[in-house]
Amino acid sequence: MTDTYHVVLHVTVLTLLLAALAIYHLVMGAIALLAPRQAARLVGAFYGATLGDSPQLRYATSMIGALAIAVGIAAGSAALHPVIRRPLVVALLVLQLARLFCRIRDRRLLAVAFGITPRRNAIMAAVLGVEIVILSLALR
Repeated sequence: MTDTYHVVLHVTVLTLLLAALAIYHLVMGAIALLAPRQAARLVGAFYGATLGDSPQLRYATSMIGALAIAVGIAAGSAALHPVIRRPLVVALLVLQLARLFCRIRDRRLLAVAFGITPRRNAIMAAVLGVEIVILSLALR
């Protein structure tokens, strides 16, 4: 296979990942911003977390939703031109590295505070790891 094939394949995989990150963050961010109670239920279903329903948590969820929308816009912009928008790819890589770090560092906290099982946490950490590898390869 030619070098051109590998470059095209890599850019395609990168573009698909960036588009998926954009869609996920835009959808989850909008739900968190506009309907924080429903977002808590979705997080429970998707991540296996048990969240409470305090006014403080609803407010924090809305603010996280606003940030997620911004991340979604950045990922969508990077997906359109990943080679040109390299700084956005770097920012997304740093975000996913930080998220992985928190999942590993706070694994006991996630289990105690949110009821996230070690298996579920490991799966989510593995997903972040795959994303990190793809984003890192884009920066070579």
